[in-house]
Amino acid sequence: MKRFSRRLLLALVITIPPTMALAGVTSDEYESRLLRATANIVAGQWSVGLKALNALTQDYPDSRVGHLLRSDLLFALAGRARSLPELSNRSSETHAQELREQLRLRWQHAIGIRETKTNRVPAKLVKVSSENAAVLYVDLPAARLHVFRQIHGELQRLADFYVTVGRQGYGKEREGDLKTPVGVYRINGYIPGSQLEARYGSGALTTNYPNPLDQQMRRTGYGIWLHGTEPGWINRGPRASEGCITLSNADFGNLYRLLGTADQLPIIIDDTPDWISPVELQRLRTNLLAIIHGGSQIDSQQQVQPSVTAIAVDITQTPRHDLQEALPKPSDFEFTEIFVYPGPKTQLVTRATKFKGSGKTDIVEQYWVKEDNQQWRIILQQQIPVMTQRKIAAEPESKTAKQVSGA
Repeated sequence: MKRFSRRLLLALVITIPPTMALAGVTSDEYESRLLRATANIVAGQWSVGLKALNALTQDYPDSRVGHLLRSDLLFALAGRARSLPELSNRSSETHAQELREQLRLRWQHAIGIRETKTNRVPAKLVKVSSENAAVLYVDLPAARLHVFRQIHGELQRLADFYVTVGRQGYGKEREGDLKTPVGVYRINGYIPGSQLEARYGSGALTTNYPNPLDQQMRRTGYGIWLHGTEPGWINRGPRASEGCITLSNADFGNLYRLLGTADQLPIIIDDTPDWISPVELQRLRTNLLAIIHGGSQIDSQQQVQPSVTAIAVDITQTPRHDLQEALPKPSDFEFTEIFVYPGPKTQLVTRATKFKGSGKTDIVEQYWVKEDNQQWRIILQQQIPVMTQRKIAAEPESKTAKQVSGA
């Protein structure tokens, strides 16, 4: 039995302390049960693990990863030298490896969140507007979508979900490349499942890809959505979509209920996640506010061509002498959002309220880049009229054909 335990660990690429407690790592019943069964197996409690998997696959018959884990356990208990995927054809073996990778990522999240992410927040969420119901953050390497909200000046995690991204990974540049975009986007619509093809599951939240920076960089593609999962699956492997971000149908429903009906919620899709303490985030926020307050006084219609120089510098590691220590200067701008823009360059995207005469205001969105001379400059700017907040929950007009996303 000890040999079986080691072999299963190698098969799943999992290394954890067998006594690690999993209570409270997720609010989702399905994922909790799957991870508890895995914990039983890793701890050598094989009969308990098998009983848990029997119940799981009965309650969730579409759990292919549950069926695979159960079959591996049964083959090992029967003394078989080879696991089920090794006896299958190439296509089935590929699916099995994708399912094992799904389980590995879920497990790493479960055991890692307590050690590395408890009381830590994404460094790229420098300042989140308190008016937003939530901000979405996708940790691409971990295949995880986190939902945060700013409460009393601090980010608080509301939920997190396993997600699937593009078959060819991330860093979308052109239509049809089967990659998920990397950047800062906005949720700008909702489509119920009744108006979608079955492969989109229970519904979809649409995004504004390509955003103004993508358009400036001549990236192509369209229809990047967050949506549910096709019939016959609870979740696909971590890389299985055409570029969208997909969740289980149950998770999509939970996410939609969390977000409410507010439009223009930010979603940061990050290929290089960095989790820091709230104290470090506050220090970074203070420093960056000082910098951008000093450079925000330009005409709201001005647009500057992007720099072609890539600057691979981590803002959180920038020497202190490079950051202005002065308090933010009084100005006509009140910055409500600051995000470090994911990608190869050191960039920011900000939103600020611009106060005008007669009590009128505009929202100004600015994209910043840090040049090789260590100076920050605005490379793109747009003015967004302040309107009554639109709702995303209104049913779209009925269409004769079911809607499909692009890529």
